[in-house]
Amino acid sequence: MSNKLDIEKIKKEKKGIDILADIYLHAVFSEKLSPENLERIKLYGIYAQDEKQEFFQIKIPLNMGQLNLEQIKIISQIAKDYSDDFINLSSEQRILLKNIKLHNIPNIFNLLQSSDLNTSFEAGHTVRRVLTCPINGIDETQLFDVSDLANRLNKTFIANEDFYNLPNKLQMAISGYEEGCNTEFSPDVSFNATKNSKDVVVFAVKILNKTIGYISRTQVLNTAKSIANIYKDYGDRQNSEKNSFEDLVNNWGLNKFYDILNASINYKIERNIFTKNDIKPKKPRLGINASKIEGESYVGCKLENTTFKSSVFDSLHLILEKHDASKIKITHKENIIILDVPSKNVDNLAKELHEIGFNPFK
Repeated sequence: MSNKLDIEKIKKEKKGIDILADIYLHAVFSEKLSPENLERIKLYGIYAQDEKQEFFQIKIPLNMGQLNLEQIKIISQIAKDYSDDFINLSSEQRILLKNIKLHNIPNIFNLLQSSDLNTSFEAGHTVRRVLTCPINGIDETQLFDVSDLANRLNKTFIANEDFYNLPNKLQMAISGYEEGCNTEFSPDVSFNATKNSKDVVVFAVKILNKTIGYISRTQVLNTAKSIANIYKDYGDRQNSEKNSFEDLVNNWGLNKFYDILNASINYKIERNIFTKNDIKPKKPRLGINASKIEGESYVGCKLENTTFKSSVFDSLHLILEKHDASKIKITHKENIIILDVPSKNVDNLAKELHEIGFNPFK
């Protein structure tokens, strides 16, 4: 359906970011949405499952792929009360809920908001939530904890009207490792921590997985904004088949992109600096691992099935609460990591996780 629509025309007629009020009106009066509005509501993670618009599905993007205890409880409640009682995990660190009635969406959004979750900029021609590595902040071999930078990037781009109308989506990633995050695909833009000859942490700027230069950590946010603005201003809006960020870079070439990016900032992206390239093996993800936080461990669980009933989420919540753990992260491979388990409790927690189908044993 959306392939036949003029997306640029739809965006000009009404900002997708302003469609939220219309969603609530349609929900109250149970009116069908026009094809144009069906396209616009994707910005809030809402998708029609059938042509009659009998059921919808909602994709919930997670900041840095993370959920706390309250959020686990809320998602389980939504699945029970408003969905089909099933929770689906996505490789892009999202939760997917299906078989939702349109009139229930306001209640769902209120519940999400109560636990600091939202679906803004889930899709559409936007800068998506930045991708980070699953064990960022808890792995002692990491060069730099990028949590603060990732939060600042999300705060800058998500639900910001200045960045909702790009030619197409723009996906960024930031990593405290030289090798970056194992995301199963190449983000459009990546910032990977490394060290220069003076043993100072700098970030490699990677465009389509190719390094174009190095910046300081204080320059990451402004560089990201400049890249997004270049894509917004120069990306192809006439040809929907050639409007991706990759198309723009391939059309220009990396050298031209580098020159235009440098011209848009008040510092230089250094191309030729000596860095200590000490690429280490991939970090442990699964099983029981010591955290860099004293007295804590993290537990990576292999999931055989990424779709499960809300009762499993309830059991997960109880196990975490019982053993004084409070946070989980969905990995880019649709597994789950328990981030903050007191080491004295980790063996018993792992056994109980195994009993509900979360395998923490390598």
